[in-house]
Amino acid sequence: MFEILDILFLQPLMVIYRWLFDAVPGLDSGPRIIVFALLLNLLLAPAYRQMEARAKAGREKLAAMNKEVARMKANFQGRERYFYIRAVHRQFGHHPIHALFSSNELLLQILVFATVFQFLSGSHLLNGHAFGQISDLGKPDGLLGGLHLLPLLMTAINVLSVTYYVKDKGQRGQGIALALVFLVLLYASPSGLVLYWTINNLWSLVRNMVARRR
Repeated sequence: MFEILDILFLQPLMVIYRWLFDAVPGLDSGPRIIVFALLLNLLLAPAYRQMEARAKAGREKLAAMNKEVARMKANFQGRERYFYIRAVHRQFGHHPIHALFSSNELLLQILVFATVFQFLSGSHLLNGHAFGQISDLGKPDGLLGGLHLLPLLMTAINVLSVTYYVKDKGQRGQGIALALVFLVLLYASPSGLVLYWTINNLWSLVRNMVARRR
């Protein structure tokens, strides 16, 4: 099973990633990572737009359903209220398990991150390559007297994006918590990988700002 997934899914992705990474010849590894992150996000932009449109429609549908549920709660009691609420859920095609699959964009980001992690860490693309004050992209940056700057910058951009774009307080708290989880997971990771994820978060912030203004 894993061999089939590797042949049909992972290996073609690695070829695409390599093509994007080498799209601008003559660059060192640091600038290549930045260009790679931007090109990959441009390639995924139509998918993100489609998922955002579906998410917006889902939020509008959920708001309409919640309005009907609130009306049922205000006018009925006991088992009668229970069955009326179930009828509303059926009318809107709602099921609690749907919430587990509502964040398609997050699932796509996790999938892309996992495969990019394998692409960057499973080759010679990072080890021994310097970028600015970072002496080795294959190691944590250690730019703050032994502490790592890039993971903190990555998290700050992520939190700013969530704070700016997400209106619901509960979802905003979940987004910030997820950003902190990534900080813990990536704090000691190779600086080249964290550089990629920082650029990715910066792209998301700009995309969210543009979407918010529209």
